[in-house]
Amino acid sequence: MTAAPYRTDLPGPAGDKYLGNLHAFSSDPLSFLTDCSRRYGDVVRLGENNVLLTDPGDVEKMLVDRDSLFSKASADTRRGSRRQGFPHSTMNSDGDRWKAKRHRLQPAFGRSLSTRAAEIVDAQGEKLLRTWRPGQARTLQDDIAVVTLRLVTQLMFGDEFSDRDTAEVARLVAPIMDLSTSPVLLPEWVPTPRKLRIRRSMARIDRTLHALAVSPAANDPERAPVLHALVHGAPAPSPEELRDELATLIMAGFETTNDAVVWTSVLLARHPRIAERVRAEADAAFATTPAGLSRMEALPYTHAVVREALRLYPPVWLTSRDAREDLDFGGYLIPAGTTVTVSQWVAHRDPRFWEEAEAFRPERWLGDGPSSVPRGSYFPFGLGPRVCVGAAVATTETVHLVADIWRRFRLELTTPDHVHPRPALALQPVGVEVAPRPW
Repeated sequence: MTAAPYRTDLPGPAGDKYLGNLHAFSSDPLSFLTDCSRRYGDVVRLGENNVLLTDPGDVEKMLVDRDSLFSKASADTRRGSRRQGFPHSTMNSDGDRWKAKRHRLQPAFGRSLSTRAAEIVDAQGEKLLRTWRPGQARTLQDDIAVVTLRLVTQLMFGDEFSDRDTAEVARLVAPIMDLSTSPVLLPEWVPTPRKLRIRRSMARIDRTLHALAVSPAANDPERAPVLHALVHGAPAPSPEELRDELATLIMAGFETTNDAVVWTSVLLARHPRIAERVRAEADAAFATTPAGLSRMEALPYTHAVVREALRLYPPVWLTSRDAREDLDFGGYLIPAGTTVTVSQWVAHRDPRFWEEAEAFRPERWLGDGPSSVPRGSYFPFGLGPRVCVGAAVATTETVHLVADIWRRFRLELTTPDHVHPRPALALQPVGVEVAPRPW
């Protein structure tokens, strides 16, 4: 970037003398980021080396136009979590390494995978709903988690996990998600209880993922296209890389669909007229179209409902990158090395660009959708080159499972005051207890 009269006095909350805004962010990150956006404008200084962008044009500029000028959070800025996460996965790679990994994986996520996802989710949804009894209290997250874990593993790796293997994977997800909520990053050698739990989980999951990688399904591109692409694609992955890829695909596929289905169901439970319309559409679709992707085309309103749920409760609520060089946004100088953040939670609820931003209005997505809304105002699956590779698959799974649940039952929230979002690695729904009722 050439020298220019860019301002360096970025506005933002002063925070504590010693900890800055660490406590405010850690205690309630959604409110903190929203308040920063409303109070300080489009470019906000969150800390000494942290900046929040809230203008949709800047969001698009960062994620699309200037993607190559940013890197994923570096080892210096997120040393603790990156080393205990999955640094060899596509999700956590940069530059040419990321391009090679993405190129190896991309062909497996075509229309045929979405078609198969629709067929599997219909079968798994049927299996779950046969166990429900009218009026019986259910913890919705737990029920949907079983379905989505079985769905993701069967879809990506060919063989449906046993209940024991599903439980093994489930035990990995919670501590990895839990890691991101820690407000203090301690050195790697400090044996905190949380780090010890993660290490034990990693040892268990290593055994399960190794068994997947050497299974016969890995040699069959029809039976397990994603696993086949990973094992046999070029460049050939190292054992550590293969483990990290499998782990992140399982977690991302599980968490995205699980959270989206639960949040959509919470919103439908709160809006019975919208739920009745979903039920009517689903009844007609299931009666007239066979299981599979063709049914997705018969569920346009349900699709709109899911898109609106993803607006209000995006599974990915925060995206951060490190600036590789000095950059300018909104007339301000952003020095190299600054962690630049955009927030789906903030952007999706910005009243400057969304009419009735806090309201649940699925009709805004019918037809061509909200054409007046800038591109950088809605990005539940990201934007630009690093947009989620499984976005179409996750959307198909969510729409089908929501339709299947709500055509069979209307869900009553038994503890509505307890429902709230938990912003970890994903925006997890907490306290969703329901009682299925017949229509």
